[in-house]
Amino acid sequence: MSPLVENTHRFAPNTLFVDCRHSLKDKNLGHHLYEDHHLPNAIFANVEKDLSDPEKIKSQIFGRHPLPTLENFITFLQLNGVNSDTHLVAYDDDGGVFAARFWWMLNWIGHKKVSILNGGLKAWKKSGNPLEKIKVVRKVGNIKKQPSLLHQWRIAEISAWINSGRNKEIATLIDARMPERFEGHVEPLDQKAGHIDGAFNRPYTANLENSGYFKAPEKLREEFLSIIGETNPATVVHMCGSGITACHNLVAMEIAELVGSNLYVGSWSEWIQHN
Repeated sequence: MSPLVENTHRFAPNTLFVDCRHSLKDKNLGHHLYEDHHLPNAIFANVEKDLSDPEKIKSQIFGRHPLPTLENFITFLQLNGVNSDTHLVAYDDDGGVFAARFWWMLNWIGHKKVSILNGGLKAWKKSGNPLEKIKVVRKVGNIKKQPSLLHQWRIAEISAWINSGRNKEIATLIDARMPERFEGHVEPLDQKAGHIDGAFNRPYTANLENSGYFKAPEKLREEFLSIIGETNPATVVHMCGSGITACHNLVAMEIAELVGSNLYVGSWSEWIQHN
């Protein structure tokens, strides 16, 4: 099943929208925007506090956006009224970048009823759908961790891949950053510029049409196959600066029915702390 849902979809009563708007330059912007307007009955997921571990962020050892503990993430969902049968629909105003992180994290805890709103807030408003300012107080939900097949790659596994001679049977590393950052010409966020030797560059923006919608599945499939060839998609490892935009490439592969690829959460911002 595609991770995407369209803004024209008829949403069931157990649907809960999740506002993932965020700015790497202004970490409070997303919440301010949410307070001003959001989709009906939506909750807000803070990238820095809810989709990352605030304490680990301080050290930078694990990268700029290390995952929260499973327990803390599930508690966040429960306090926002998420149940085991809730269909969560994540959106943002940046092509689905932050919504994709949320989508991956729900799959990380084994919750399959999660989608990304294709086109995000812009598409929702363009269709004339309603917005509101009300923040609803919800009863505590009963969501729990379920079995998950997702595999999170860690720095030790990346090192082992490099030591193997970058064996394609072990992994194909795809970096979602912009070409100028990947090539090391500029680095606005991290302490060092460049990329892990052997990685391919696939900017996450290449997954989108000019309209902000994801490209058609067959087009995405063609483009990713031009990178991975006959490589098993389950050996693909996505990375970026801090494990956010990498999720966009991972989701795009799922849309293209190239399923089972992996995420290196620490990404470049963790790698440079140790290499």
